[in-house]
Amino acid sequence: MLTAVLVFLGTLLVLVGLHEFGHFLAAKAFGVYVKEFAIGMGPKLVSWRGRETVYSLRAIPIGGYVRMAGEDEPETTEEIPPERTLPAKPPYVRAIISLAGPAMNLLLAFVVICAVVWFTPFPVLQVADVVPDSPADGVLVTGDRLIAIDGREIFVSEQITALVGGSEGRPITLRIVRDDQETDIPLRPRYDEEETRYVIGIYFQSIAYTNELENLPAMSVLEAAGLQDGDRIAAVDATETGSAVALLLVLTQETGSAVLTVLRGESTLTVTIDDRTALAEQLAATAPFSDRGIDTHRPGFSDGLWLSSSEFSGYVVMMGNLIRQIASGAVRAGDALTGPVGIATTLQEGMQLGPSVFFQLLAFLSLNFGILNLIPFPALDGSRIVFALFEWVRGRPIRPEREGLIHAVGFVILIGLMIAITFQDIVRLFR
Repeated sequence: MLTAVLVFLGTLLVLVGLHEFGHFLAAKAFGVYVKEFAIGMGPKLVSWRGRETVYSLRAIPIGGYVRMAGEDEPETTEEIPPERTLPAKPPYVRAIISLAGPAMNLLLAFVVICAVVWFTPFPVLQVADVVPDSPADGVLVTGDRLIAIDGREIFVSEQITALVGGSEGRPITLRIVRDDQETDIPLRPRYDEEETRYVIGIYFQSIAYTNELENLPAMSVLEAAGLQDGDRIAAVDATETGSAVALLLVLTQETGSAVLTVLRGESTLTVTIDDRTALAEQLAATAPFSDRGIDTHRPGFSDGLWLSSSEFSGYVVMMGNLIRQIASGAVRAGDALTGPVGIATTLQEGMQLGPSVFFQLLAFLSLNFGILNLIPFPALDGSRIVFALFEWVRGRPIRPEREGLIHAVGFVILIGLMIAITFQDIVRLFR
């Protein structure tokens, strides 16, 4: 538990610190007088004064702020020139200063994703099965390793979908490894009316499983039917199944019973399974098959940037969809959001799964922090941007104390929401 707390506090320090540092840098760049740069809320634990700014670390490690002259009330201190107060700056400057905090969080998320992508070995994708009567049928075989398509090194299946779809039916060249030998194989994608895209008819996986049983779980459907490790399921209902993927596809095409043709050494057995659906679900969950090994490779600089950009944009789309679902009522905010306790638990689990998972979580949290702060709710950066834009359209300033009061009310509401979410997180721990 102590580890989870320390990891959470360290993560929060990084996320909040960089966020506020973004505001701080932008304010300084535009000549705004910054009174205090604080990490945390509540009483000061430690503070020191720079040339004009007080830097402080406060007791409650949630939140932080950059207190700028004239931000929420008129500035009365004579030592601060009026032109250096925040309200004296043009609306676009105030909008940029408000945007700089979330921008730093988004930048951190992208940098962390890039680092993970560049330093994490990617498994070489393998042909797990070939669709009958497809462009790849009779050309590629299960276990082939895909290295590149048209000279573009492949790391994730999304690249294959993009390159095959982008071919628009023109021939493409796949570089594969088969029996430790690299070779180039030309294929012409075919348009699939049902999927409404071009396909080549290959199931790719990081690990290609064979049809040979290995580590068959005790009390499983196959074990109860008399099968054992080393048996190969060669067919289901007379349909050949040369791989685990082919086996699962045949099993899930129908319901009811299934007749398995099993090879055991030189012998051939016939086994009937009453519930093929239950068998398919069990095989999908346990994968009791031997595999063809795994190879890895690392992306270079340009490939890493492409993969990172793709992952980053995927996170943004996912967050946007979630916010839209919460706003429409399709998803309860309490079910979708988590507070400090939930975040701490998630980070601890991420650490246990390894550095790669932990830093991916850090990137996702940073992106969440940045995007949520762009929501135009009082006290969040998004609302300050809206106020600045409203003033620009209106043509005259909004009284700082009035805007400050609105943000204060919003801050109280956010604190109440945070307390409610934290309580819900604690309740979840004891369920």
